[in-house]
Amino acid sequence: MRSATPREISSPANSLLKVFRRALAEGTTKEGWLAVEGPFLVEEALRAAPRVKIHSVLVAAGAAAKFAELLGRVPAEVETTQVSDRLFAGVAQTPSPQGIAALVELPHFEMEQALKIANPLLVVACRLQDPGNLGTMIRTALAFSATAFLTLQETVNPFNPKAVRSSAGAIFHLPLVCGLDPQAALPNLGRRVHIVAAERHSPASLAGADLRGPIAILVGREADGLPDEIARHASQLLSIPIRPEVDSINAATAASIFLYEAARQRGFHY
Repeated sequence: MRSATPREISSPANSLLKVFRRALAEGTTKEGWLAVEGPFLVEEALRAAPRVKIHSVLVAAGAAAKFAELLGRVPAEVETTQVSDRLFAGVAQTPSPQGIAALVELPHFEMEQALKIANPLLVVACRLQDPGNLGTMIRTALAFSATAFLTLQETVNPFNPKAVRSSAGAIFHLPLVCGLDPQAALPNLGRRVHIVAAERHSPASLAGADLRGPIAILVGREADGLPDEIARHASQLLSIPIRPEVDSINAATAASIFLYEAARQRGFHY
């Protein structure tokens, strides 16, 4: 159990508070550390250790007793700082701050590492702009045992605070490869795995596809789907049968259906 007493900060101009304030608003620090707020995300970061490293924890005085057990599991070498409830509220980005936040470092992954995983099941997000959608896709990818999550350029940052919250902690447990150049990454990907793409108007149905081998599921935003220069890299364009009067479904929903079908065909081996 942790025995060190948290240091206390009383000045709103303190440099650490400035770092937390900016990082919680933007998602990451200049070093690339991810800022998370709330006991659930701090708990998930601790569960992901040692893959995820916690650098600093900030707690409101009024919440310190409530989170005593959680704080007791923070490694002794991690800087833990206590501030007044008012100062914490000035740093927090959620409407009803819960009184605890942390700066954490996630491991850096390259696409080559993702491709070396046995029988990979990859999700590739293309130009999605809604962080809530992206976070939901990451959460679903982990739930159905995807082996890595990739994003192409012009896709919202997975470390966007809303994306992180929507991932419900999955962002700590699933390898992420972000901001790939599609013209460089997709040809390489296509030589190593079978790329299937969600395409609303394709005559080929997801129900008839074989998703048991090494595969990457390519998903674009629901408004306009995948651009031609991206879709041409897919080995198969697959549609999800829906009612004809419905134009499309949410991108995160489409990804969920593809991932469920892949998990089903793979025997739900979790």
